[in-house]
Amino acid sequence: MTNRNILEKRAIDSPDAIGEPSPPLDGTKLRIVTAAERLFALHGIDGVTLQQILKGAGQRNSSAMHYHFGTRDALIEAILMWRVTKIDTHRNQMIDNLLAEGRGNDIRGIVETAVIPFIRPIEESVQPSYYNRFLLEVHRSPTVSFDDIIAGKADRGIKRMNELLLGQLENIPAELRMTRIATLRSMLIFAVADIEAVRSRKLKEKGEFNFDRAVENLIDMASAAFIAPMSLETRKQLTLSP
Repeated sequence: MTNRNILEKRAIDSPDAIGEPSPPLDGTKLRIVTAAERLFALHGIDGVTLQQILKGAGQRNSSAMHYHFGTRDALIEAILMWRVTKIDTHRNQMIDNLLAEGRGNDIRGIVETAVIPFIRPIEESVQPSYYNRFLLEVHRSPTVSFDDIIAGKADRGIKRMNELLLGQLENIPAELRMTRIATLRSMLIFAVADIEAVRSRKLKEKGEFNFDRAVENLIDMASAAFIAPMSLETRKQLTLSP
């Protein structure tokens, strides 16, 4: 099965299901955003200067950054919204299809809605992609809040997905449910970033990398881990909580 078939088998029926980047980026602005995404992904949010980003974008005019974005925070927000708007559209379409098929309680199907939209930038990129590694650095950063940036703008899919995930945890104590969702999120961010990095390395080496298998195996593992029964050891810790 090809990489594109991985996406198509999730029943993305409409040609507009993925949507268009929002806000639109082109020219100098796009060059700055893509350079920043790559450099932040490779060196961390706090490991790159604005001058390095301008150089990576091929810009000699030092005022270009201020003209187009103003601040580092605004640049980070621009990268996220450029990517996340499409990802949110994709996720909502997948959830709509999942519910239409009567699979609202299919844990693997729900986890697919978490994973597959992040795979799209990797699958579509002929050159090495960097978004998921950039997202990992955002996740690690103590100064950037992904949730605050997308709140009310591109978080509908995440909210719907979380509702479906919560429905799978009826046998798990309430005080652990949101912890499981947060842990799943962290696990997937790290894992997809790793898949992206391995693919990039294999492209550079011109080696073999079974992308589809890596994705499907991740979904299997994440699905099983999320609904794993609570152990006696964890139960004891609950009884010890104040």
